[in-house]
Amino acid sequence: MTHRSSRIHFRFRARLHWAASVLAVLVLHGCAVTQRTPDTGPAPGSGAAPETAQAEPGALETGTADPPEATAVGTADPPEATAAGTADPPEAIAEPGAATAPAPAPDDELMPEDPVVPDPVDETAAGPTAAEIDRAVREMLGRDPMGLVHEGEDPRVFRLEMNERVRSWVNFFQTVIGERFATYLARKTRYEPMIRQKLREAGLPQDLIYLSLIESGMSPNAYSRAHAVGLWQFISGTGRRYGLEISYWLDERRDPEKATDAAIAHLGDLYEEFGSWYLAAAAYNGGPNRVRRGLRTVPGATFWDLADRRLLRRETRDYVPKIIAAAMIGHDPARYGFPDPERETIPEYVKVRVPDATSFDVLAEAAGTDEETINLLNPEFLRDVTPPHREVEVRVPVEGAARFAARYAAVPADERVTWTFHTVQRGHTLGWIGQQYGVSVAALRAANGNLNPRRLQIGQELVIPRSARASGALIAQSSSARPIAARTNAEGTTVVTVQRGQTLDVIAQRYGVSVAALRAANGNVNPRRLQIGQELLIPRAGRPAGTGSARSASDGAGSVTIVVRTGDSLWLIARRHSVSTRDIIEWNRLSSTRIHPGDRLEIRR
Repeated sequence: MTHRSSRIHFRFRARLHWAASVLAVLVLHGCAVTQRTPDTGPAPGSGAAPETAQAEPGALETGTADPPEATAVGTADPPEATAAGTADPPEAIAEPGAATAPAPAPDDELMPEDPVVPDPVDETAAGPTAAEIDRAVREMLGRDPMGLVHEGEDPRVFRLEMNERVRSWVNFFQTVIGERFATYLARKTRYEPMIRQKLREAGLPQDLIYLSLIESGMSPNAYSRAHAVGLWQFISGTGRRYGLEISYWLDERRDPEKATDAAIAHLGDLYEEFGSWYLAAAAYNGGPNRVRRGLRTVPGATFWDLADRRLLRRETRDYVPKIIAAAMIGHDPARYGFPDPERETIPEYVKVRVPDATSFDVLAEAAGTDEETINLLNPEFLRDVTPPHREVEVRVPVEGAARFAARYAAVPADERVTWTFHTVQRGHTLGWIGQQYGVSVAALRAANGNLNPRRLQIGQELVIPRSARASGALIAQSSSARPIAARTNAEGTTVVTVQRGQTLDVIAQRYGVSVAALRAANGNVNPRRLQIGQELLIPRAGRPAGTGSARSASDGAGSVTIVVRTGDSLWLIARRHSVSTRDIIEWNRLSSTRIHPGDRLEIRR
């Protein structure tokens, strides 16, 4: 009996010791909670409110405090193999036509820099962090039968924790940029089905879509001052590392589908390393090196630990709270005072194969749609034309896809893109030619078989790699900027005096005639021997002047004037009259391929 009572007494003492240990743990946790004062970010309603990640075009002129861009996917750290926003690695050999830092396109949304917002006073140095308490508990107890210490998170869930920092950003989105944030929520509906499906297939949290919203405002044309581009704001180095093509012709960071695939792969790599979606998001923004350094300083720390100890940059400390705040609002907009987002959809599309360079106007005609729709569906093509000498996939509306192949095949190969041609004259260099047409030397070389600049020859004809719209506008601008000295002789023929820098190409474009006709009207003049002060006759109706066979447009024999009808395009009109689209552009001195019902066009015979 004595032995049995002794065992009971031992069990009671063991349980009492365990209860005392549990009580000590709870006290430690309570101390950490009371001592930890988070860096709360902007004070609700204060004039120095922090800013969000992106801005609409023209937002800087509104007079309100714009949100900071959520920087280039991490521009803070030294070059790192997996950072979405680290510095680009040096490239030993530049690809032909590749652009190291492509300039923003006209439709790009430029994002402002972060404002300087003072940090709150650090009051956390004296107390232990939750990570330190967790480690102490494990060491003291050797195990965690009651689950007091935090366990690993579910990789399919991005936890939404509410605290003062998150609450301040919710207030900021509601009050300071409420109208703009509503726009972002509406724009999200364009790409939401595609992004959520890809996240689901990869086993990643659905709420990572709000990382893209904070990065870019859900715009594939978002462009930061750190040269980060697209829905997921990749810089070129990280984009290429995850398989995105970035060149003169293409920037797949703007491709919603391919950029989403790259972002999922990158975020998956970061989560695999850090084991926390908050830390993965912080590494996506500020670079993994900074997160690694923070974890070396405080082993086992959470994102909040690193943020409270200011081991992360201010922008990165705000980055995760922004995502959480955006997700909370996105889950229930009405609860936070936002109307239900108006759904913005893009046309249902299919992908078709395009074998060689083709202008968007030709693609639009073949697909039975307009250029704006082709641009909306294919934001990755930078020049309104597909790349030359290669086959690519292009998205076209599903309604016109069935007849696309037949319509496209009916367009002659030499009319699928209206190139501009330049004849090399004495003193011309690729650099000078590029300046005249607004293209880079690398693009000129790529469009002309990787041309060697040292072997440029007088009389050589170069392809200028721009679509009809772009090249026509530049040629018109060049013509107006450089007036041509001309007079009319006794026979009513225009006579041009050659000036410095002028070529037969420039003069022919100015007067809407071909170089061949201009040469024939002037005794088959040699383009290589054109001299300053030389006078040239301008042929009328495409025939040499002074031969007696040329007729004016008004007499009806040399040309006809047609009126553009609804549904007409340059290609259809050219086909109807057995001429080329290039001829119509030259004859009518068009600066683009766009025409409208009621326009009058001259067709020469």
